[in-house]
Amino acid sequence: MEKVSAQDEASSRAISGEFSESDTFLHIDSPDPNQNLDLVISYRSRSLPKFLPGITESLGNEMRTDVSGIALIENQR
Repeated sequence: MEKVSAQDEASSRAISGEFSESDTFLHIDSPDPNQNLDLVISYRSRSLPKFLPGITESLGNEMRTDVSGIALIENQR
């Protein structure tokens, strides 16, 4: 579910142009001189709920998910 949410966030940001400070951008050279292509990579990190108390503590660290989503930004020059 986290991966789907990260992908949705990347797609929404690519469309709206409202990016997060944690987003990363990768420029892609386009064969069309009138098209500017970039990838936005969004990151999402969440703590996992403690379903089994005691197990997380015995591991000594918090359990987290770290996922990313990517989307193509098509900018006109």
